[in-house]
Amino acid sequence: MNKLISYIGLVLVCSLSFAQTAIAKQELGMRTATQVSKAYSLEQEDKLKDAITLLEKLKPSANYDQAYVARMLGIYYWQAEQSELAIKQLQIAVNTGAFTGEQGWQTERMLAELLLSETKAEQALVHFDALVKSAGSLDIPKEQITTAWLNTARSHYLLQQWTPLLTAIKQYHKLDSTPKLQPLSLQLSAELQLSHLKSAIITSQKLLALQPNNAMWWQQLSALYMQTKQYKLALATLVSAQRAGIDMPESMQVSMAQLYAQQGIPEKSAHLYSDLQVNDTDIETIIKQATHWQMAREWHNAQRSWQAAARLNAKYYEQVSRLELQQGAFDAALISLSKVTGISLQEKQILQIRAYVGLKQYEAAKKLAQAAHREKPSSQTSDWLDYLDQMTKTR
Repeated sequence: MNKLISYIGLVLVCSLSFAQTAIAKQELGMRTATQVSKAYSLEQEDKLKDAITLLEKLKPSANYDQAYVARMLGIYYWQAEQSELAIKQLQIAVNTGAFTGEQGWQTERMLAELLLSETKAEQALVHFDALVKSAGSLDIPKEQITTAWLNTARSHYLLQQWTPLLTAIKQYHKLDSTPKLQPLSLQLSAELQLSHLKSAIITSQKLLALQPNNAMWWQQLSALYMQTKQYKLALATLVSAQRAGIDMPESMQVSMAQLYAQQGIPEKSAHLYSDLQVNDTDIETIIKQATHWQMAREWHNAQRSWQAAARLNAKYYEQVSRLELQQGAFDAALISLSKVTGISLQEKQILQIRAYVGLKQYEAAKKLAQAAHREKPSSQTSDWLDYLDQMTKTR
């Protein structure tokens, strides 16, 4: 919007110089020329409202006079922050067809940019299309043609017309190949919408080069590498961001942890999960922490995380008990198993048998094995019975 304001301010200066030229050439009728000159003087004296009132009273009959007054009114309405009236008058100025060559082009450009600033993208696009088509036959500065193509792309963006947006950006880049934030951002949006992932990667790299401190571009590039199954590059991108001192949001840290796990480096994954600011009730993240600690063979940390999960959902006492059994904490395992929910009775009994055997309480273990076998005979319960029969006979 600031660019638009500075541009219209520039066009205002130009149009006022046109006014002096027009009067000198007597392109305007004498009465119109006199009134336009008075309006200009009033505006210069900061009497914009009076200048508008004066011009509103003019009802010129000549085509050129109508167009000239309408354009001047359009500019003054815009200065007075009456955008709708400004658009209406500039549209009149364009529709008369009185302005030709560069003068006509610049007037239509004012209208198009004002329409776009008011998010009237569909209407603006009609004029931007006309501007880019006619620019080649006129002596229009390259910078202004470039801007017209960029605004064509912006209009397509607002209308979610992705393929035409890319066409407009391609024309823009032909005139200005210097990487800039806005055109590249528009291009990336279209490429993502159209699933042009390879070109989106290149565009993301350019955006990252422009704004290396913006976490969004690091995250976007890594996500694109993941979408194209380039997992090592996805991880390398996030590691580079971390080393560059980027303040990584939680979503980036989670992605990094997942990629470490996917690359077979669970200990780094677990450490990343442990660094997250986890809410005590965020069971999903707590489980991920526990799983990765366990994969990394960090038994103490894994057990602590599983206990946190179990306090939220008792079924996770099973994982707590398995770790306790693994570490020889058989009494603790029995306590954890007494709290387990959500698993079958036989699964629970088998784990209890393992704990009693660890404590060398073979009779208690045998009773459980017999009960489990009666409930649902299996090779596992049968094996336990054979083993426990032998152990109790030798005692």
